[in-house]
Amino acid sequence: MKGFSISLVLALFLSLFASATRHSSVFVHQPQIRNERLGRGASCGRLLLAEKNDNDPSGGVGAVLSALQLPSPEAVKANIVEGNVGKRGETYVIAQFSLLICIAVGTVPFVGDLLTPILGPAFIMAGLILVYKSAADLKDNLSPWPVPTDPKAGRGSLINEGIYSYIRHPMYSGLLLGMAGLGIFTDSTTRLLLTFALYLVLDAKSDFEEASLVETYGSEYVEYKAQVKNKFFPLDVRVFSRATEHHEI
Repeated sequence: MKGFSISLVLALFLSLFASATRHSSVFVHQPQIRNERLGRGASCGRLLLAEKNDNDPSGGVGAVLSALQLPSPEAVKANIVEGNVGKRGETYVIAQFSLLICIAVGTVPFVGDLLTPILGPAFIMAGLILVYKSAADLKDNLSPWPVPTDPKAGRGSLINEGIYSYIRHPMYSGLLLGMAGLGIFTDSTTRLLLTFALYLVLDAKSDFEEASLVETYGSEYVEYKAQVKNKFFPLDVRVFSRATEHHEI
């Protein structure tokens, strides 16, 4: 019995020693495991940061911009002073930068506050007058479709008198003026952009209409178009191109 007790005590002692050894090994290796985990976390962080930099468009744009070679200031200064003063197109440059400044600040100096309550209603009234005058001059030719009324029906005729002796499509001009005035009066950028889109539509529609008029009236409309050169407004902007051609010659 005594031998059995001694054996039991030895067995318990060895068991406790083995257990203590295992726990001590865990505590010894725990900092190493923590360091390994921290190392893996840092590696993942570096990978995520690298991926973010790769996906960041500003970084790519910055690299592209830094790679561009801008003209030297000396060359720009030489280009500015080159040429004869008054013959380098200064008027266009002044108008360009003046409009850019007005667009940037959002108003026209000195008269900006007067544009909305005066220019807007003036454009609206001018547009209404143009539309009414155009409808009155068209008489029985008035139609929403961009094709002429059949002359064989007894209602169609080529109108080249009244307001149509100055511009070929005065009703479209009235619509554009009225919508632009509404955009100015309500201080709506969206309305002004939509008015520009309306201009593009009416410009294409008028081309289709004039092709149909040529098919219907032939040389009569061709002569009218050559005589009345302005499509929407009584201002032949091509005078600038003619002046440029004369200057180049």
